[in-house]
Amino acid sequence: MNRTIRTVATAMASLFFFATLSAQNKWNLEYWQNPDLYTQTQNEVFLDLIGSTLDKFPPMVTPSLERKLALYNLDAVLHTPKPDTTDALKKYMEKRTDAVIADLEKPLQKGLKVYKIYNDGFIVKSKTATVAFDICSRNGSLISNEQMERLAKKCDVMFLSHNHGDHSDRAVVSVFNKLGIPVYAPENFWPENGEINHIRYTEIKDLTIGKIEVKVLPGHQDDLINNIHVVRFPEGFTVAHLGDQYNKADLSWLKDINKQLQFRKNGRKYRNLDVLIIDCWIHDMAEHIEDFDPNLIVTGHENELGHTIDHREAFWLTYYKMEDIVKPKVPYLIMSWGEWYTYNN
Repeated sequence: MNRTIRTVATAMASLFFFATLSAQNKWNLEYWQNPDLYTQTQNEVFLDLIGSTLDKFPPMVTPSLERKLALYNLDAVLHTPKPDTTDALKKYMEKRTDAVIADLEKPLQKGLKVYKIYNDGFIVKSKTATVAFDICSRNGSLISNEQMERLAKKCDVMFLSHNHGDHSDRAVVSVFNKLGIPVYAPENFWPENGEINHIRYTEIKDLTIGKIEVKVLPGHQDDLINNIHVVRFPEGFTVAHLGDQYNKADLSWLKDINKQLQFRKNGRKYRNLDVLIIDCWIHDMAEHIEDFDPNLIVTGHENELGHTIDHREAFWLTYYKMEDIVKPKVPYLIMSWGEWYTYNN
């Protein structure tokens, strides 16, 4: 009996010791027969370190080894069947999104800031205008509606490229509609929503929205309408967001498209594309870059969690394409979620 009592007491003391140690430390220490908890905790450990490393080594046209290693480790975490269902990723995204919101609140005196939100969702800010492209929250499961509202309040307008859930999210549009922020989308996205400005066209369409000028190009993802938006900011910066442009037939009219993207200033026509935001898996990347002729390339669409693992494009794969295949003559950036870069021409 005494031996049994001592055994139970020892076991309880051990449990108390590990529980106390776990409370004092960030991570658990025992995972036997609990592989789900192990995976969850490992993801938290990795994402915590990845976030810290990306903060220390922010986006740059010549990335450090530390930055690339952090992005490649993020690939490893995200290339599992359902990483978006874990608390680890939600916590990571909440922290990254909060960082973007905090930075958006800071005044910008010069240059252009390009923020990557999630997937192909970007916010671009100048001194006097802020434009959103293809913002997606996975219907509130990855970025909460509360956070999305705080993001949307910083924007003057949002453009959606096409009717796919990883680019045009109804939960996000509802937040923008609620706040009275204009949303422009193809005619086949949520057509019954009268608050959306549906664009119908067969050729380049010119728009003036507040302080910005916009040219909407009739692109496609295969046969699906995919609007390409080229935005001219009041300060003279021009940004093109390609959405999921993927149609070889379009290359004929996109040939040297930069020469057609002329805006007027003081009665004079002028052109140059500052930033090209391009999907990382676009066909013939080199041809699109040559035709748009930008000063800076920013890739999008890495690690879209709704895609199967074999089509969940990795950062290491984008680096491989850009470094060893495309080899663009202009600088390029590969950014993760919740990061930004300041561009000055």
